[in-house]
Amino acid sequence: MWVGEAGASSKLKLVANSWVLALTAAVGEAVSLAEASGIDPKLFLEAVSGGAMDTPYLQMKGNAIIERSFEPAFTVQNALKDALLVNEAAVRGSVQLDVAQAAAARLNRAVTKGHGDEDMAASYYASRE
Repeated sequence: MWVGEAGASSKLKLVANSWVLALTAAVGEAVSLAEASGIDPKLFLEAVSGGAMDTPYLQMKGNAIIERSFEPAFTVQNALKDALLVNEAAVRGSVQLDVAQAAAARLNRAVTKGHGDEDMAASYYASRE
């Protein structure tokens, strides 16, 4: 895919990474809220399955979190690095990215809790005390 002059592909990568960071954080929070509410989180995945809110990524990461299976495809530490780059790009572009800032904070908490080498879905642990 041609995206433009030199540097454009790196910028597009940051845009895509901001989307992945938001999705991963949202999945972790939804599973955490379901568990804290006494609801089987698989019911959430089933409820959205096949609908407009469903994505293969949601199902994959949601099931990984539920099963506590965090074999790294992309680590929490690497996701934190990318989240910081997304936020730097936002500052340079004079835009406020609240979700990206929250994702970086979430990832940082997961790293602090010892989950930096696990898959980025392990940012789920940032919701746990």
